[in-house]
Amino acid sequence: MSGVRVRTPELAELGVTLPQFVNRGKVVASLPSLGLLTVAALTPDDVEVVYREIQDVKPEDELEMYDLVGISSFSAQIDEAYGLADRYRAAGVPVVLGGLHVTLMPDEAAQHADAVILNGAEGAWPSLVEDFRRGEMQSRYEGLRSGVFKTPSYVHPRFDLLRGRLYNRVTVQTSRGCPLNCEFCAASLRITSAFQQKPL
Repeated sequence: MSGVRVRTPELAELGVTLPQFVNRGKVVASLPSLGLLTVAALTPDDVEVVYREIQDVKPEDELEMYDLVGISSFSAQIDEAYGLADRYRAAGVPVVLGGLHVTLMPDEAAQHADAVILNGAEGAWPSLVEDFRRGEMQSRYEGLRSGVFKTPSYVHPRFDLLRGRLYNRVTVQTSRGCPLNCEFCAASLRITSAFQQKPL
């Protein structure tokens, strides 16, 4: 993740910077993607999963080839995510995009993907994998918004995929959702507006 950046051209030309947001973005960027690690845990055992951070894949590097690529992104790194998705698609590799930005901007994201997952991949990933295996992957999947998050269905993220990688910390998600729906916050947009606890 490249931190928080100004996306409005007029503000960017003025040199507007948001130092505290950029600093927070660097901290967030130092964390592994809990969403992708959870999706990896929902992937059937007979499927090999490879975890990569977007900053590990340089534009000048030759792409590692896969049968299917899944990319999750916040708005701060969406340009890099779209660029990587476009490269894989140009090489003939199907791409699935998800994450908060994709949920909020699905039509934009769909221009860079073969499929988009909205509102959390946990509710849709197993179906998507089966559809992909049959050659029937849909262009859009609804995640957990279409069904309330159920804690018994929770799986532990595949932290084993981080072996050999240097992280100074990892994330643990103990709850989801928020009933307050504040206009400045995305918490109530992320999967559910109801507060729900998750098991550790």
